[in-house]
Amino acid sequence: MDWLRVTVYTTTEGSDIVGEMMGEISPGGVIVEDVADFLQLQRSGEDWDYADEHLADAYGGEVAVRGFLPQDENALKTLETLRARIAGARKNNPDFPWGSLKVESDTVKDENWGEKWKEFYKPFKPGKRIVIKPSWEAYDPMPDDLVLELDPGAAFGTGCHETTQLCIAFLEEYLRPGDAVLDVGCGTGILAMCACLLGAANVKAIDIDPAAVRVARENMARGNFPIPVVCGNLLEEDFGAVDLIVANIIADAVMRLAPGAHKHLKPGGIYITSGVIRERADEVRAKILSEEFILEKEETRGEWTAFVWKKA
Repeated sequence: MDWLRVTVYTTTEGSDIVGEMMGEISPGGVIVEDVADFLQLQRSGEDWDYADEHLADAYGGEVAVRGFLPQDENALKTLETLRARIAGARKNNPDFPWGSLKVESDTVKDENWGEKWKEFYKPFKPGKRIVIKPSWEAYDPMPDDLVLELDPGAAFGTGCHETTQLCIAFLEEYLRPGDAVLDVGCGTGILAMCACLLGAANVKAIDIDPAAVRVARENMARGNFPIPVVCGNLLEEDFGAVDLIVANIIADAVMRLAPGAHKHLKPGGIYITSGVIRERADEVRAKILSEEFILEKEETRGEWTAFVWKKA
C-alpha cells in the first residue's frame, strides 16, 4: 500500500496540539521530530527514541509533526480537513507561538510502512508508576508499575510531551484512591485513564472539541475504561463536586477555567494545570492565586511549567 505522508512544521509549544489533530486522522501513526524532546530524553536515559540528533538543522529549527494516510480516494479530503483545523486553531489563538504551520505532503511507496513506524515506540515511564506501553511491545512490569496500553497510531497524546509528563507525575503524587476526578480538555483521554489506574473511583473526561471527544471515547472502549467522555464546558455546565481536576491545555484556557475549577472542587480540592509556556508562568500564577487558590507546587520541564493548586 502507498501512504500519503503529511508533515506540519510548528514549534515545541505547538507540537502537542498539532500532533493531537494529526493523530485523529492518521491510522499510520504520528511521529513528532523535535530535537528539544530528543535532548531531554537523552539526558533522562529514557528509551522512547523518536528523533534524530540532526533534526534541528534539517527542519530549520522547527518541529516536524508527521502523519500517514492510506493513499486512497479519501486522502486528499482528509488532508484538506486537517489544513482547515490548523488554520482555525491559529485564528482562534493568534498569540500562541505556532511557528509556520506549513503543511507538506508526499507519497511513501513502502508496503511495509504500516508496521515499520511501530519501531519508533517503546514502553515509556513518564512518572514513577505509570508505564505507557504500545500493544505490540512486551513489558515485564515492576511490582509498583501501573501499565497503560495505548497505541500511538490510534491517537496522539502518548505521554511523551513534558506537559503530559508533569501532569502524570502530579497525579501520582496528589491523587488519593477513591477520589472523584475531572480531566478537562481531555484530548485523547490519557490523563483520565491514568487517574483510573491510580485508584480514582469516579473519573469523567471533558472536552469542547467533538473530534477529541470521539477519539477519547474510542480509547476508553479500546482500553476497557469505564470513563464517560462528555462534550462540554466547565464554565457553563455542572459536572458535580470533585476532589481533583487536571487540565493540560494552554495558558489562556487554564486561566479562563480557574473559576469553573474552583466551583467544582470540594473544599481542599486539587487543581493540576499544565500546558503553560514558561514565559507566561508568572501571569498564570498571579491569575489563579486571585481566584482563591493556594499554590501547592510548581515545576518546569523544558519550555513548560505546571502547577498544583489547592482550593482555599
